[in-house]
Amino acid sequence: MGPDVTGGPPDIVVDFSAAWAQVGPDDDLADWAAAAARRSWTLAGVEPSAVDADLLAAEFTVLAKAAFAVPSFGAFVFCPEPSQGARAAVRLIGLRYPAGTEDGVIVEEFLLPAEQQLLPPQVEQSTDSGLRRIQIRQRAWSADTGNVSDHIAYVFPCEEGAWALTTSLPDPREAELLLADLDELAAGLQLRTGL
Repeated sequence: MGPDVTGGPPDIVVDFSAAWAQVGPDDDLADWAAAAARRSWTLAGVEPSAVDADLLAAEFTVLAKAAFAVPSFGAFVFCPEPSQGARAAVRLIGLRYPAGTEDGVIVEEFLLPAEQQLLPPQVEQSTDSGLRRIQIRQRAWSADTGNVSDHIAYVFPCEEGAWALTTSLPDPREAELLLADLDELAAGLQLRTGL
């Protein structure tokens, strides 16, 4: 379970597995990345070489910096197997909306421009228990680079606004492989109780 997150819509906590490392916007990224890499190797039961330890810490740093390129309340970096490297970064953002804002208006904020979309966006409401969420999946093409990427957002509308977990993955095949892990992280977002 991660620390409480405040300052956006209703306060939340995010429960996540040991494969994820949480970083805050005020954390020293070099210290955080080194600690996250050590923790990953320890959980794997492996004593890495100095080169492997430094390489994984550098991957954590790069993914955290990419996550914070967009203002956010925090980020989660996914590294289930340290020998394979860190695989994804998910940012946590909070948005405020006037009471009664419809879900469609909130979803529109997350949609890429039509000229970048390779496929129609997939928008699905959660059907499981827990906090109400909307999953948005988009496949995009960049005219500048010619690259294809997947953009996934989990949006949690509340009366006062919305929380969202967002990520961009440069390899659509990797996105398919990570989807269950992303779903699990999203399912761990809960309203903070006991205020």
